[in-house]
Amino acid sequence: MGDVFPLYAASFNWTHLTYSDRNLNTSEALETLLHLAQIGKLKAASRGWLQQQIKDRKLYNGYTTAGSISDSGQSAANYALAAMIFATVNDRANYHRAMALVWQDQVTSHVAIQGGIGHAQSGQSYSFNNLTALNAADY
Repeated sequence: MGDVFPLYAASFNWTHLTYSDRNLNTSEALETLLHLAQIGKLKAASRGWLQQQIKDRKLYNGYTTAGSISDSGQSAANYALAAMIFATVNDRANYHRAMALVWQDQVTSHVAIQGGIGHAQSGQSYSFNNLTALNAADY
């Protein structure tokens, strides 16, 4: 975690003792925050940043280490991971906000993937989105 952006670098080079400056995959970054929350080590800056992204409905799929958006797509799995983080720190209001964003991607029309998390028109759904949403719903 740097001073500029409240997510953690993707990797650490033990030979050079440096953190990677490659773009962050939000799912991986949120998995790190979830594990930190589970052991009581989630930093206030990370939690505050995540609360703001949920409030603004702007949790993107990728960021640079400086905090710029590198992938402007959004994923139900990322909102589900955020929900799990909030549930872990007993922030029920933000848990429900994040889960509401997850359920926005639930397919309600009568197509083959009805009930799942996906896109009705294309018929596409992703296992990670569905499984992470189910895990978060159980928190």
